[in-house]
Amino acid sequence: MSPKDPPAEDMRAGMQRWLDNWRVVGPLLEQERAERLAAMTDEEAQERTRDLLALWRPSELDDMGAELVAQQRLFTAAARSARR
Repeated sequence: MSPKDPPAEDMRAGMQRWLDNWRVVGPLLEQERAERLAAMTDEEAQERTRDLLALWRPSELDDMGAELVAQQRLFTAAARSARR
């Protein structure tokens, strides 16, 4: 542990706050996810599925998660367009 590291008690308190927060917001986010999925048309669901599947490419070499980064970009763009 270096002098810059927070004390273990502070770290535990921070983790506890994080867990307490997720106990509250987790169900709210799940409810929002379910509502968005229920409101999605079949065409929208098919389009999003095609977009996600298009990101996958079999490769003999490990890409170190590059496809996950591409998926996150897609999710971010979808979230932004949903807010408009």
